Amino acid sequence: MVKRFRAPGGRDTFTAVNAVSLAVTVGEIVGVVGESGCGKTTVSRILIGIEQPSAGEVRFEGAPVTTPEDWRRLRRSVQYVFQDPSTSLCPTMRIGEALAEPLVVHRIGTRAEQAARVREVLRLVGLDADAMGGQRQRVSLARALIIAPRIVICDEIVSGLDVSVQAQVLTLITDLQQRLGLGLIFISHDLRVVHYLCDRVAVMYLGRIVEEGSVADVFGDPRHPYTRALLSAVPGHVAAAPVPIRGEPASLLNLPPGCPFADRCPEVMPVCREAEPPPQIRNGHMARCIAASL
Repeated sequence: MVKRFRAPGGRDTFTAVNAVSLAVTVGEIVGVVGESGCGKTTVSRILIGIEQPSAGEVRFEGAPVTTPEDWRRLRRSVQYVFQDPSTSLCPTMRIGEALAEPLVVHRIGTRAEQAARVREVLRLVGLDADAMGGQRQRVSLARALIIAPRIVICDEIVSGLDVSVQAQVLTLITDLQQRLGLGLIFISHDLRVVHYLCDRVAVMYLGRIVEEGSVADVFGDPRHPYTRALLSAVPGHVAAAPVPIRGEPASLLNLPPGCPFADRCPEVMPVCREAEPPPQIRNGHMARCIAASL
């Protein structure tokens, strides 16, 4: 998929998501990591239909999602948990009303059945017992789970929580994913969380996926210099030496030719500035780096 936006106050456009292909199956957790502005959230908003791709398509169960009925069917099976529950939950609605709303929209059950489902899901996310941390995020999770989706997209849902509450919410997510057999797309800046939670990980840089593979492969044998630099900054991660990332990311309005990471890469070669490297795939582990093929 590709997503272009018009630059503020001008006629120029920039490509925020460039030839990204991301898939998730029921029962697996896919992490998406990268610096702020790399396109993680834009990809997730395209997958749920909040944004429309400039090129490419969203596919669900192997078929393209194009018509309003297609999107309605997708949203019955794919739900989204936003980063900030204070802006995604309506402050004028009671919790029961907010949770029942998706059931009403999708015409699922009678009022009595909807009320019973609300109570069931509140218990599922731990909101029927003693007070626990991350309550608003638990409500957001409950709202996503209320219509029994098959896939849930979680956008930085623990980034605003302190460490102890993060642990509670991550334990809850792991338990729910295993009990319900959910597929999860988990967007995060925190590579420690991704290592703990995910089966597969995609590393994004300036709108591209530059490395993708199993968590064991990407964390154990990172093949892209950007991934190695990110991992070297993770406390406790085994690395030969810290890998500094020089400077700032290039502007999406004026990307130089070649690899978009070339100006910051400690391993840059002249060929890196000539053409963007094609994906190098080895045993399902992909890296967009010339050095990965050497």
